[in-house]
Amino acid sequence: MQLKPKVKTSAIYVAASLISLFYILPLAWMVILSTNTREDVYKFPPPITFGSATGDNLQRLLEGIPFIKALWNSFYVSGLQTLLVLLVSSLTAYALSKYTRVRGRKLVLGIIIGSIMIPPLAGLIPWFIVIKNLGWLDTHWGLIIPPAANAFGVFWLYQFIDRAIPKEIYEAAKVDGASDLRTFSSIVLPLIRPGLAALGILTFLNAWQNFQTPLLLLNDENLFTLPLALTNLSTLYATDVSAVMLGTTISIIPLLIAFLLMMKHFIEGLTNGSVK
Repeated sequence: MQLKPKVKTSAIYVAASLISLFYILPLAWMVILSTNTREDVYKFPPPITFGSATGDNLQRLLEGIPFIKALWNSFYVSGLQTLLVLLVSSLTAYALSKYTRVRGRKLVLGIIIGSIMIPPLAGLIPWFIVIKNLGWLDTHWGLIIPPAANAFGVFWLYQFIDRAIPKEIYEAAKVDGASDLRTFSSIVLPLIRPGLAALGILTFLNAWQNFQTPLLLLNDENLFTLPLALTNLSTLYATDVSAVMLGTTISIIPLLIAFLLMMKHFIEGLTNGSVK
């Protein structure tokens, strides 16, 4: 017996709503804890309603860590890292897609794809030695420049360019006298906006929530990014959970804004950037 289309659609919506609760409830509970006192957080059963201690939690948060400075550091590092990843990845993918007859192209592409399979921890020690020799310890450069060599970003945009842009477009641009950079900026970039938007979202989110790399490189509290700075609210004896939850809640707001801004371009690129 087959279900009617309306019943089937309703069942899909109900199932999707139930699944979404698994993602929404932890976020909602984090916001609730950020408004309760430190004592209420450790009660059992835990609080499930909003409290009135947001002001006190905010005061302890600002007194415990340089929160505004850490927020700016996260913006600065994540923004520059995202721009560099988009620039380097798009140029590399464009070159690999356009110049198919260059010797060694397949080898380079194979190395890039193969490097995606290598766990990041496997190269942690050599990476740290290189950063140290470059003099980038306790600076933001070690967080911004190395991630620009993003193998996943190159592979993602290569696949996107290779499928979205016919080779005839390159030939037409060459006949019209367009240089490689002109072809890249005027033709390729507008057509791959969906890919750029998706890669930009992923890169910004990963950079914003990155904890391990700043922990290894940074010692100066004035250079701490937000995830690293929030750990200073934990002591040997206790953790100010309410302040940490409030700081985490505030840190999510820029992510939501960045996601919404990038999604606008993502949808626009999907509807207007297709090859006709």
